[in-house]
Amino acid sequence: MPTLVMMHGMTGTAEMMRPFAEKILPDGWNLIVPQAEFEHSSRGFTWWRYEAGDQPGRRILSAKELADVDISLLKLSNLLPDDELVLGGFSQGGAMAQELLQFNHRILGIITIATRAVRPLELRQRLQDVPASNLLWMHGESDHRVSLEAGLEIAEIFEDSGWRVTKIQHPKGHMIPIEFHFSIKEWLENL
Repeated sequence: MPTLVMMHGMTGTAEMMRPFAEKILPDGWNLIVPQAEFEHSSRGFTWWRYEAGDQPGRRILSAKELADVDISLLKLSNLLPDDELVLGGFSQGGAMAQELLQFNHRILGIITIATRAVRPLELRQRLQDVPASNLLWMHGESDHRVSLEAGLEIAEIFEDSGWRVTKIQHPKGHMIPIEFHFSIKEWLENL
């Protein structure tokens, strides 16, 4: 049975992500909803800590932030089973899903929701070493946290690497609109 790994965004928790993940989970699949490594100062957890005074919408991560990404990746890589996987996430969690491609080559698909690539050049390189698969990309046109332009870069990178890309672009902001939950589940069932 495949396993869906669904990761929350900054200031989220595993328990906040779990109801959505369970709603889209196909019958018979396994589910892993990990919690991020670092506590956030306002609430929840974060996969990497933004430096003081920096804006989360900034495109380039600092060396310290990338070090946090690597710490989180190491923890996540130890949670992954040997099953076929769909790696997915919202915001920072979606960025981590892309980064996890370096650890497992039995990928049925990737789900990126309201996110961006944190290392786009490395991602392009990594995709040359991974068999082409399926990407579900979702982004809001009014996203104030991650620009639509930054999100579209993901779809372009995966398309250029020969992946089958399903795009859901909606007029809303930094969120997972409820009206698309069934579409995501249907995409998973068809893998």
